[in-house]
Amino acid sequence: MRGLLCTISFLLIILPLHGVADPTLQPGDFGLRADIQTLADKGIISGPVTTWPLSWGPIAVEILAADPDMDPGSGVYQAYLRVRARAQTETRTEQLLYRANLSVAEKPVRIRGFAHTPREPAEIGAGVSWTGDWLALSLNGQVVEDASDGEHYRADGSAIAVLLGNYSISANTLDRWWGPGWDGSLILSNNARPIPALSIDRNFTNPFESRWLSWLGPWDIAVHYGQFETARHVSNARFFGMRFNFKPLPTLEIGFSRSAQWCGNGRPCEFETFTDLLFGNDNQGEQGIDADNEPGNQLAGVDFRWAHEFFGLPLALYGQVVGEDEAGGLPSRFLGQFGIEGHGNGGIPWQSRWFAELAATSCRFYQTSEIFNCAYNHGVYQTGYRYRNRSVGHAADNDARIASAGILLMHENGTQWQALLRYGALNRGGNPDRRNSLTPTRKDFYSIDLSYVRSMRFGRVEIGAGLLREDDPLSAGQENLARAYLQWNSGYQY
Repeated sequence: MRGLLCTISFLLIILPLHGVADPTLQPGDFGLRADIQTLADKGIISGPVTTWPLSWGPIAVEILAADPDMDPGSGVYQAYLRVRARAQTETRTEQLLYRANLSVAEKPVRIRGFAHTPREPAEIGAGVSWTGDWLALSLNGQVVEDASDGEHYRADGSAIAVLLGNYSISANTLDRWWGPGWDGSLILSNNARPIPALSIDRNFTNPFESRWLSWLGPWDIAVHYGQFETARHVSNARFFGMRFNFKPLPTLEIGFSRSAQWCGNGRPCEFETFTDLLFGNDNQGEQGIDADNEPGNQLAGVDFRWAHEFFGLPLALYGQVVGEDEAGGLPSRFLGQFGIEGHGNGGIPWQSRWFAELAATSCRFYQTSEIFNCAYNHGVYQTGYRYRNRSVGHAADNDARIASAGILLMHENGTQWQALLRYGALNRGGNPDRRNSLTPTRKDFYSIDLSYVRSMRFGRVEIGAGLLREDDPLSAGQENLARAYLQWNSGYQY
């Protein structure tokens, strides 16, 4: 806790303070993210957009100030209209906003991408939010049937935030997504339920005024300090995460991320332990570090997204590499993820966005002698980089290799069709590893998932269905699985 307070104090002292209170936009809405990315690629939104939750403040200011003199038939104009409508609704102040949600699923998807698909067979929830000049509240509750983690009553998606200058400090249970990937993030995704945490997030992403730092362009920072569950090998371990991302060019976004497990029952929790963790002095055998005082288990990495028109086609290349270990003060034993995406008109009034992505979650994925049972595992924190039986990083967990491709078709009124194809192998290490949240042994799989989203007067409805085939090389067995879900959510103002 002292480490978090010192970090917050440091940031508040050295950084400029200004802004107004605003709510945040959690990951999960595939269509809204596609629209925001389209506007960012066109320069209508200038700030970074790969650290979720996003602040609605800078998006709303730039959208409402944008010149609407665009081609009414273009996908950019339709994206502008949809995001403007959402911004006007979700940045209202001094009003109580109520919402409710319901979902049912047959065989919920276990490899969860950016889209908010059901985690459990059945869930019903309700919430209320209020935003003032310096205080924002979002209180949500859910009742879950057949909860995979035994938690039938939840408060996911809740936050109490206060504004200090241009920073929001909050106690929250918010989903997060760090990085440019569409089907996964190697370091922090919304696959697992949100870790209860204290967070500090920058609201407006204005560039530094200093001539020495202004070249970084618009920038963002997020600091996250949470606590894992009790029922794990090291009970009540702490979670620390920090991300800094910036746009030195309007078409280039770069991010640096760090995360760590530390402290917990029976483990050192002093301020000196946190500083050892923060400065990378946490490997056994280095500077007096042994199994008894090892600060923790951490990951660190870098990601990028570069947008450009190739032969008249708007495309973007992106990637993320994350080190599971440290050598010489720098990350090592990297995991990797790379992708390409594009967007365009699918025939007026439809627009499209598509992506193709490769992810490898074994250490030193780029070598023939890759290291298995390394990623997301640790000798001290033996439950690994997981929260309530799900990976905190990529949903495929350790030692996976996955190729995925997705496409979104969106009507000008917000109606969406989505398709997602996946092919790959899970837990490729060979030896049984029961720490893996998906399978203790290798499984090869193919899957296809389709979904339809429509907004109506009584709320937003999403229907999804998919087919999964799993092959077990160990037993030569094969399993075919059909899955489906239905979810509804609605918001009301009184």
